Amino acid sequence: MEILSEPDQSLVTAARQHAVMSTATGVSGKLSADARKHNAMRRTVLAQHPELKALSGPDARTALAIPGILAVHWTTAWLVSDAPVLVIFLVALCFGQFVMHSAGSLVHETAHKLIFRERLPKLAFDLGLESILTSFSHQLTYQHHHVTSHHTQLGNYLRDYEHEDVCGYVARRTFRHDHPVVQRCLTIATLAISLLPLGFVVAEKIPAYIVKRHSKRALYDVKRWFNSTQPSRRDRQVFIAASIASLGVQYLLLGPWGVLYHLWSVSIFEGRCGFTNHGQSLSEHYGDDRETPTHSRYWWGNPLLFNTGYHNEHHTFPNVPWSRLPKLTQAAPDMFSATMGRSYFSLWWAHIRDDFSPRRRNSHMNEDNTERCPSIGTAAPL
Repeated sequence: MEILSEPDQSLVTAARQHAVMSTATGVSGKLSADARKHNAMRRTVLAQHPELKALSGPDARTALAIPGILAVHWTTAWLVSDAPVLVIFLVALCFGQFVMHSAGSLVHETAHKLIFRERLPKLAFDLGLESILTSFSHQLTYQHHHVTSHHTQLGNYLRDYEHEDVCGYVARRTFRHDHPVVQRCLTIATLAISLLPLGFVVAEKIPAYIVKRHSKRALYDVKRWFNSTQPSRRDRQVFIAASIASLGVQYLLLGPWGVLYHLWSVSIFEGRCGFTNHGQSLSEHYGDDRETPTHSRYWWGNPLLFNTGYHNEHHTFPNVPWSRLPKLTQAAPDMFSATMGRSYFSLWWAHIRDDFSPRRRNSHMNEDNTERCPSIGTAAPL
């Protein structure tokens, strides 16, 4: 759930030049096989439990979470506003990132219009979230990509933006094989930079540059094309203004150290050290199991993260709000049996130990990808 991230624009530009692929592959405008599988599960569950139809529809009570999360976050920022920098960092690491994860989970909820369906109430709610996350409009990008790319094209590497790019993966795999010690140093450096305020913005760029320079191959698959909707320029401007206003108010009320706490919390949540955020992402579509492409994780933290752990249930019933997802599991436990037994932290730690190797697999990872990842020069020695 990387709210502040979006597909690399060079990838988007190159992919649109290959728009003819949407016709050649025959998937444009159609649901992927995994998405159809979830639709079939929904029909089966409703045939057995027709009363579950009543669970669909928004839950406006969720809007009360905005003032609650905002109060917790800004109160914490006020409490540490006179503290030493090390204390501010530790509080952001041990507490602030989880507050950001909770707020980020609501971005997922509002993306599906499960709080408000009408435009103006939804806009007000989203702007409230923006005052907490200060995503500079990237939450809008996430909302569009998530609904129109991930859900409809689940498991389709060419269209589902949540699949890791094969070219980047192959380049890193080759680099790790040739230079395991250097790769481990890059992993440590990436983690260290991610722990800096706003470090997540640049943490991935330095290793990518080194890997690209060594491999001399494109790190982005030119054949992918995310045919998802995009927020309008005007909407982006409104949300950017909301982020600037929020930071300004924080500075006036909480001072520079209060703003530092906020930026540190956002940075750790979004960066490689955001272990619940990345652990959740790793667990949701683990491996390449075609029978169970989506997994749920049932744990005590689900209510705090608005039940985003009920991911199998959510993909099967995307119109059911977070507050009612557990009722699906209770009614049809045999259908929602695809669970992730490992904790978010253990998945994140294994991901780190493997130098960020992905846990979601696709058939292209072990193919000859020369055409997908063309050479851009002669490989340079380290």
